[in-house]
Amino acid sequence: MNVLLLLPSSQTMLNLIQKKLQDRTCDQVMEFSWSALWNITDETPDNCQMFLTCRGMSLFLECLEEFPDKQELHRNMLGLLGNVAEVKSLRPQLLTPQFITVFSNLLESKADGIEVSYNACGVLSHIMFDGPEVWTMDEPRRDAVMDRMWEAIQSWDVSSRRNINYRSFEPILRLLPQSIAPVSQHWATWALYNLVSVYPSKYCPLLIKEGGVSLLEKVLELASSQPETKDMARKVMEQCETFKEDPMETNNGQEVNYGQRG
Repeated sequence: MNVLLLLPSSQTMLNLIQKKLQDRTCDQVMEFSWSALWNITDETPDNCQMFLTCRGMSLFLECLEEFPDKQELHRNMLGLLGNVAEVKSLRPQLLTPQFITVFSNLLESKADGIEVSYNACGVLSHIMFDGPEVWTMDEPRRDAVMDRMWEAIQSWDVSSRRNINYRSFEPILRLLPQSIAPVSQHWATWALYNLVSVYPSKYCPLLIKEGGVSLLEKVLELASSQPETKDMARKVMEQCETFKEDPMETNNGQEVNYGQRG
C-alpha cells in the first residue's frame, strides 16, 4: 500500500467533512468521507497519525454533536477510530477524559444494531490492553469504564449480522492471551464467536489460518480469564472444528463492506 499516494486523499476527505460541518449538512458525501477514511486507515499507521494531526478528533466530536441521530455516520466514525486505537503509539492521544467519556457513552448506543457500541468497545479494549499504569486520569475511573464495557458486551445479540469486513484477525487476536484486561479479552472472544458462527465459511478458515485456535486454548489456561470468556472461547473452537469436519458448510449471510477493519 502506497501511503504517500493515500495521504492527499485523506486530507481531501477531512476537508470535505469540515465543509459539510460548516454547512451543517450530513449527506452521502459526509458519510462517504468518513467511510473512505475508515478504509484508508486500515492497517496504515501513517494515515491514522495523519488523521490525528489534522484535527480528526475535533471533527469527530463536532460531528457527534451536530448530527446525534445519524447512525451510519456514527458507525463509520467509530470504525475509523477502531483503526486508530489498534496503533499502540497513537493510543495515548485517545486517553483523555473527554474522549474516554465519549467512547464510554457510545457503549450504550443502539445505532446501526450493535455496530457503534461494538466499535466503541473495541477502541476501549485496545486502550485497556495497555494496562492501568497508563490511566493517569481521575475521572472517568478505569474500573468504572470496564464495568460499562462488560454491560455493553452482555447486551449484544451474538447472532447479529454485521456491517463490517475483517481482512485479518491479528488486532483482535493480540487481545486474547493476556490477563491485564479481562474485559478486552472478552470483547475479542465475543467478536470471534459472532463472526465464526454467523459467517463460518469466511471467518473459520481465517481464524484457523492466523493461529487463533491455539490462542483460544491459552485463554482457557489463564486463571484470570472469566468463566463466560472461557465458555465463549470453547464455542469458537467448536465452531471451527465443526467447519473443518464439514468444509462445505456455508452461510446465507452477506457481509456489507462499509469499511475494512483489521
